[in-house]
Amino acid sequence: MRHLRNLWRSVFDVREGEFIRTAFMALYLFFVLFAYYILKPVSRALFLSKFDIDKLPHLYILIACVGGVLAYLYTKVAVRASLQVALTLTTAIAIVCLVAIWWLLQFKFPWMLYVFNVWVSLFSVVLVSQGWLIAANVFTAREAKRVYGILGLGAVIGAAFGGSFTAWMTRHVEPRGILLASAAMVALSYAMFLVVVRQKGVNLTGAKAAEEEETEFEFADIVKAIGSNRHLQVIMSIITMTFIVDVLVEFQFSAMAKAAYPTEAALTAFLGSFYGIYLNLITFVLQFFLTTFVVSRFGVGGTLQIMPVAISITSLLTIFSPSLLSTATVRLTEAATRYSFNKTGMELLYLPLPMDLKNRTKAFVDIFVDRFGRGLGAVALLLFAHYVVKDPKHPDPRQISLIVLGFAAIWILLSVRASREYAITVRKRLESRRLNLEDSRVTVTDSATVNLLEQAAMSLNARQATYALGLLGEAAGYDLAPLLRRLVASSSVEVRSKVFELARVARFDGLLGEARDEARLDEASSAQAVAYLLALSPDRAALFERFIEQPSTADAAIDALAGQRDLARQWLSPDWISAALHSAEARRRSLAAAAIGLRGDEDSSALLRLLEDPDERVVAAACRAAGVIGSRACLDSVVRGLAHPRLRGIAIASLACYGARIAGSLGDILADDAVSLSIRRQIPRVLKLIPDQRSVDVLLSAIADADLTVRAAVLKALNRLRENAPSLRFSGPTVRQQTFDEIKHYFELNAALAAFQTVGQPQTAASLLARTIRDRLDHTLDRMFRLLGLSYPAKDIYSAFLAVRGIYTGKRNEEHLTAAVEFLDSVVERDVKRVLMPLLDSTERLTEHGRNLLGVDPKDAQTAIRDLIRTGDPWLRSCAIAAAAQLRMKPLVADIEAAARGGQPDLARVASDAVAALA
Repeated sequence: MRHLRNLWRSVFDVREGEFIRTAFMALYLFFVLFAYYILKPVSRALFLSKFDIDKLPHLYILIACVGGVLAYLYTKVAVRASLQVALTLTTAIAIVCLVAIWWLLQFKFPWMLYVFNVWVSLFSVVLVSQGWLIAANVFTAREAKRVYGILGLGAVIGAAFGGSFTAWMTRHVEPRGILLASAAMVALSYAMFLVVVRQKGVNLTGAKAAEEEETEFEFADIVKAIGSNRHLQVIMSIITMTFIVDVLVEFQFSAMAKAAYPTEAALTAFLGSFYGIYLNLITFVLQFFLTTFVVSRFGVGGTLQIMPVAISITSLLTIFSPSLLSTATVRLTEAATRYSFNKTGMELLYLPLPMDLKNRTKAFVDIFVDRFGRGLGAVALLLFAHYVVKDPKHPDPRQISLIVLGFAAIWILLSVRASREYAITVRKRLESRRLNLEDSRVTVTDSATVNLLEQAAMSLNARQATYALGLLGEAAGYDLAPLLRRLVASSSVEVRSKVFELARVARFDGLLGEARDEARLDEASSAQAVAYLLALSPDRAALFERFIEQPSTADAAIDALAGQRDLARQWLSPDWISAALHSAEARRRSLAAAAIGLRGDEDSSALLRLLEDPDERVVAAACRAAGVIGSRACLDSVVRGLAHPRLRGIAIASLACYGARIAGSLGDILADDAVSLSIRRQIPRVLKLIPDQRSVDVLLSAIADADLTVRAAVLKALNRLRENAPSLRFSGPTVRQQTFDEIKHYFELNAALAAFQTVGQPQTAASLLARTIRDRLDHTLDRMFRLLGLSYPAKDIYSAFLAVRGIYTGKRNEEHLTAAVEFLDSVVERDVKRVLMPLLDSTERLTEHGRNLLGVDPKDAQTAIRDLIRTGDPWLRSCAIAAAAQLRMKPLVADIEAAARGGQPDLARVASDAVAALA
């Protein structure tokens, strides 16, 4: 019973707040798979009833080519589209197409059956994959590992119901008529989706209709990677073999089914029952009840061998007893093991690859290798029909089985090789600490990986041991307890610390005695031991009173209460806080500040006192506490921390904890010229951590700030917010006008630079001015494109920026520049484009463009320096004043004196020296 309860909990571990999301996502997949398993048997039965079996390989090739191209084009468009919009459109298009296909099929056009089958293959690629993509955005990675079993169950039940419904309906209506029921199921799936997106915490606004990795690969790069990586070579070979055999086995099964069921209705009913009920139920049983055991018992290599071995055995039955039953058994074996054992084995085979290579390889497989393998299988069938079979319309299943056996033998050898390559790659990744189990959605871990991780955890290399321990802690279903008991006596402080951390997370209370001994040591591991004891020990309250008074454990005891406000109020009394607050020891005062934050005390008087403490450690702790509590009374004191380099990071994090309610106050500080620049420059760094429209509005109001460092910080913050919260509004007249202003400023700086291009002496003030102008041109270009990135696709704008910057840094790339020109020309508004596009022209013509478009005339050196002295850039003004003194420009004395009177101290000093030099 215990095992049954554990199994039930592993499959149906739905927690509070997840029930509605899980139920309706499962219903979404139920209805989509219901619709698909109406379409699949109907489309194939109509084709087989109309054409001879020798036409089926041509359909395979058509699906591989046309379906592959359409799927690729869909993903290219989908990565730019919102998931919610894309699903709405594809649902509407699917329903319209189903009704249109239903109407056209009545005319018995032969070509329509090819169109129908290709369309059904695309239906499975788009709507089914969209369902899992929605789930990936609705659930976190940890939630997904718990609820995906239920979603998969919904899909399996939907498929079974769809197949059963199809088989039953063919007794009452012609197969064509069932298509309207499929359209109804698609509509119902969309209704389930609408319920999901209306749930609290679900926001699909920024989600794309396809993962960017699905199209982000270069064919040449993938081919090169495969050529140099044996692990990838094995993966590609096995996948290709899988799809070749899939096509051969399906052809063999279809030929026998066509012969046994000559009418449309009978064939449709048989295929509906076979694919919808038998195949899905057997796959479900294998996946949920056997896959975990098989993978943990036989490892990756053994798991991958199950499919070819099982196909070989069932193919032998066909050779000795060719019938519909034997070929159906082969087909059932091939499809069921492919979606269970083989799928999990391949996911594990991908696991040790670097994440970037893994994503690109999977995209390459989904778009190219899948279709390529199926196409090769179809070509093999055509060669078989031409050279081997006497009557292509009535192929001998025994001959096909012999071919299948040949491919299966090669497949088995590849699986053996895969096991060796997998172990080698895992070991290499483990040694470099780059193996990642958390990012994988695989819920089982094979024995080979576990053994390697256990060996690494027992090694003398502390960093490698703790890394392996962490991975084992993430591995689903792995019992950490025996390993933790062995490693708690490790000589490594780092390893022991990790042991207590994992034991606390796993709620394993078998190390309480060892933890008490560890807590007495003044070592790094004692902190985790203290946290472990305060989480699991029966006398943890008494232990806390002891730990809080000992210097070696006090910090760890306080940290252990993070996020447990009720417990903090029980264990940290006001009297203890008051005593610590007035202590002469800075360490005790910082503990008092942390305790105030943990308790959430609303009385700010104590915290205000601590924020003025002479010790920076105390002020830092008080800043953190103020952020946790969100005390308005402490806001000004926390803001002052932005001016101190050692407190700045803590102050930024603390202010971000206040949330959007202080956005207005931060905006007032940002706009106040009387506030120190050292504080104003940090305000955007706070606001970018608060993804709210109020943060965006405050930052947009400062995009034209006179200080360029503040302006740059504002734009960086806006770009980060747009990346992290794309649903917020960023574009508008303010952004558009500032873009114009930055472009004009660029042309003005370029005109000023032209007057100093001939400066030959590198150590002079004039040459320093020229270098500074070039530097300001670079910064202006950066701000210009950051502004464009607020109104247009950020990634494409960044690519255009790199291409344009290449013109001015001598790294011009014509291919990238052409792509940038085409993109900007197609998306940027006409008025902006008119002044922006000349920047992509040659640098020699910039001055001419500035004069013609914006009235920026070329300047002589004196005019250029006068204009630069009057700018708001302190360093540029200083360089211009120094250059005026070097070049003996006495007519500028009045401008220099004005700069000395109204400028900053450093600028005033440079101006005074220049006036003296020109006297």
